[in-house]
Amino acid sequence: MKDFFENAPDLVIDKILENLPIRMAAQTSVLSKQWRRAWLSLKILFFDSDFWKHSDWQKCSRIISNILLYHDGLVHKFDLRIPFDTSKDCMSHSQWISFLSKNGVRDLFIGNNPSSRIDISSYIFQCKKIVRLMLIGCNLNSPPTDFSGFPNLRSLILLDVHFNKPNVFHSLIENCKVLETLHLFSWFGMDHVVVDLPRLQTLELFGDFESLAFRNIRCLKSISLHSLKSLTVETFDAANLLANSCQLQSITFDGQLFKLFVAGGIKRSSSVTFKHLNELCLSNLRLSEFGVLRDLLSMIECCPYIMKLDISVTVGVNVGQDIVEFNYNYKLDHLREVIIKGITGSSAELKLVEYLLAISTVLENLFLKSGELGIESKLKMSSALMGFPRASPKARLSFLEN
Repeated sequence: MKDFFENAPDLVIDKILENLPIRMAAQTSVLSKQWRRAWLSLKILFFDSDFWKHSDWQKCSRIISNILLYHDGLVHKFDLRIPFDTSKDCMSHSQWISFLSKNGVRDLFIGNNPSSRIDISSYIFQCKKIVRLMLIGCNLNSPPTDFSGFPNLRSLILLDVHFNKPNVFHSLIENCKVLETLHLFSWFGMDHVVVDLPRLQTLELFGDFESLAFRNIRCLKSISLHSLKSLTVETFDAANLLANSCQLQSITFDGQLFKLFVAGGIKRSSSVTFKHLNELCLSNLRLSEFGVLRDLLSMIECCPYIMKLDISVTVGVNVGQDIVEFNYNYKLDHLREVIIKGITGSSAELKLVEYLLAISTVLENLFLKSGELGIESKLKMSSALMGFPRASPKARLSFLEN
């Protein structure tokens, strides 16, 4: 064993150190002369909860500063997960980011408690080699005037981030020409979102935005949108653009955005067809409300090639009898799986299930997850569902456990 520690190849040493917690990696310096400074050349630095739990915040901050001070070589990945119960008064994160910007950081993660956001240093805009950036619980200021974007950035994830000015986000992504993945959750300080990213493939927005506009999205394949504010129809007129400007394969909308999406485009044009879409996910649909079931049928009939349909329904206020015409001549020849969650046995829900079973020629599984129902109500609903005719001989109807 002693010979191994003294003669291990550098590649083996690097691999071992990369898989050890940073404290344990430092302890390997006593193994032999070859190992003494090996851990100071680590290209991956990971400071998680295990790192923080043995010391107070001030001591841990000094340790990180010393590691970077004596570090020898490039740092490709820097992962900083700040505990929720620490004081940030002594944190030297500005110096750390300055060091990383000069040492080739490609993957940067800074996770912090959103209740006590930290200000991200402007040095972050000097990290020109960065490929993946994830920030949690941070404040972001405007980039410097000479900032020309992150030329290599492919993935950007921002959670509970406050933009100190409305244009900060757009300045951040404006020249990210190779960005492929954008996830933006629970942000503050920006009401109007403009997506102009020619290489973007995955987009997820969950937050307080009032309007959304698309410019160049020719590579977009997956979109997931959830707004916490009330939007108007005029602010969301994107159906034609999403159907015709990219090869969209997956759509996820909440109930509010779904209604605006249909009203803003699908109802106005008979030419909207999602030719590449294979997965449609809609949440919080109030099928008992006037017009919602009709909108859902309109959306389904714009997606002739979907293979998976995932719907969650919720109780709504029935404001009038909704007359819906079901087109039983329309067929879904690719749909194999349907999931409907929150079903309570309302007439609108039963009509939807009956329709899907009648038009889905290759359906294999229709999964149902009931809402708050008594045993008698559930048995009555099950009896009605089991009697519906099925276009697919392979179709199985199953209840999922709550």
